[in-house]
Amino acid sequence: DSLLKWVEKIKIKTSKSRAILSRRKTGKSALMQRLYNIVFAQNDQVVPFYFEIKEHNQWIASFAKDFFFTFIRQYFAFKTRKSEYLSYPDDYEIFIEAAKSEGLEHLILHIKDFESSEKSKFFDRLWDIARDAPRIIAQYRDERVLQMVDEFQFINRHIYWDKYKQRRAEGLAGSYLHTAEYKNAPMLVSGSWVGWLMDDLNKYLPGRFIFMSLKNIPKTEAIEMALNYSEIEQVPITYETACIMADFTEGNPF
Repeated sequence: DSLLKWVEKIKIKTSKSRAILSRRKTGKSALMQRLYNIVFAQNDQVVPFYFEIKEHNQWIASFAKDFFFTFIRQYFAFKTRKSEYLSYPDDYEIFIEAAKSEGLEHLILHIKDFESSEKSKFFDRLWDIARDAPRIIAQYRDERVLQMVDEFQFINRHIYWDKYKQRRAEGLAGSYLHTAEYKNAPMLVSGSWVGWLMDDLNKYLPGRFIFMSLKNIPKTEAIEMALNYSEIEQVPITYETACIMADFTEGNPF
């Protein structure tokens, strides 16, 4: 409910970027994906964008291209209401032609700019184009973009400046210093390594995010969850056993 109210305020550009802090397997990704589905279904002024930073080493050029095309695919799917765009390949010509046929000509300049920078091997610039694409594209038609970046703490630890992954892009989170402040495309980031994420946001993005912590769920919900798992897994338990499980786990889904 809190996040949906926050999304409503994005429309009038009064929502500040937020960060969800919680340990692994406590429901952050599920929460963000659920929010994405709701905002997508609303089909309103706010365009949802979800991206997960993977926990493996990546060259910044490949990372930027993945980020850029993930946004372009999701933007196409939202504007056209055609989910098939979500499975389209990272192909410049395909999306340029699609932009022409779907009346999304304002995307063509950005797609061509990214393609030109890649061909010219301006790899550092690729990330600048990709990072700013959501908020710049939103400006064309007075739209809003909700940027959800899952496992944000990995941006400083798994992205490298060089193709051979020898020079880590430490402090890359700092590239969001100004981007995170734009009210037409605020961010909702999450992190499982709470200490890392807190350190990164406080050091490189001071004052840019409001912190939200996911606490353990109430005992009544923990009992219900245990009984639900019992039914799904077809392993019968008593209500008393579910209560004991809720006490032992202290309401932590993990």
